[in-house]
Amino acid sequence: MACGPEAGSRLVFVSAVDGDPEIMVVDTQSGEASPITHNNALDLDPRWSPGGKKIVYVSDQGGDMEINVIDPDGEAVSRLTHYGGDDLYPRWSPDGRHLAFISKQEGSPGLYLVDVQGGPATKITSNGNANILGDWSPNGEWLVYYSEGDADNRGLWLRNPYGVDVVRLTTGNDQDPAWSPDGKNIAFVRRDDGNADLFILGKVGNGSWQDGFEVTRLTRHAADDLSPDWSPDARRIAFVSFRTGTADIYSMLVDGSKQRRLTNNEVDDLAPDWSSDGRQIAFVSSLYGQSEIFVMNADGSRQRRITNNTAEDFSPNW
Repeated sequence: MACGPEAGSRLVFVSAVDGDPEIMVVDTQSGEASPITHNNALDLDPRWSPGGKKIVYVSDQGGDMEINVIDPDGEAVSRLTHYGGDDLYPRWSPDGRHLAFISKQEGSPGLYLVDVQGGPATKITSNGNANILGDWSPNGEWLVYYSEGDADNRGLWLRNPYGVDVVRLTTGNDQDPAWSPDGKNIAFVRRDDGNADLFILGKVGNGSWQDGFEVTRLTRHAADDLSPDWSPDARRIAFVSFRTGTADIYSMLVDGSKQRRLTNNEVDDLAPDWSSDGRQIAFVSSLYGQSEIFVMNADGSRQRRITNNTAEDFSPNW
């Protein structure tokens, strides 16, 4: 879900317009884009902080992927990690005080927590499997992640980053979990027999996640459905589907009903991201050759090309 500073105004994204991937900020009204990193490194995976005062991203400027925080004007860069092995998938805590991330500093990817003000990172998983971070719960109590390890550890997991509780949610080949803004559900991708569909997990009644949960299947197609992204009111999910042969952006209600195709062309449209006011969706399309950033209304109308250059633009975050 998007959490940018001014609803419907600024997007952060990655562009290779200068020859290597740099972090850019663009005003979606004027189309004016400004680079906020300037180096010969790979700068990737930018995300606004809650409140929009900072941007986190990963960079290999120090030799391997490390986590950096920067102001939206490109000033005051802080490098938060200094470990051997790549540090990836940084995710802001809801209060903006911590970042969870995946680090390979001990070989296999583990889940870590670091204070945005600096200091050593704390490892908070220990199962020795390849863990990939999904999202924080809106109340900051849980992190959801998934494991691609052996059958004893595969699936979705919850971890209390400030406590000791660990909850195993699923045992399947489940990936890309995304928490609903109201904290009631987790959307995710399940791969089964070579096909990917979307599901949600929901708590039973008003209990805790330890008390039990239900799994609901949302899509049923022979082609892949991927990349779930929640609307800010938690009523709809935008996603990518290959059901027409190429990737298009769709949306649906939280129960899987009223699935609606929002983009319609012969190239891949990817990476949907809702604006914080729920009125617009940013996405990536290669309709004009190289991938560019587009914005459309939540119903698919008023589609607008936001970037226009000869380089790859990707990873929009609002």
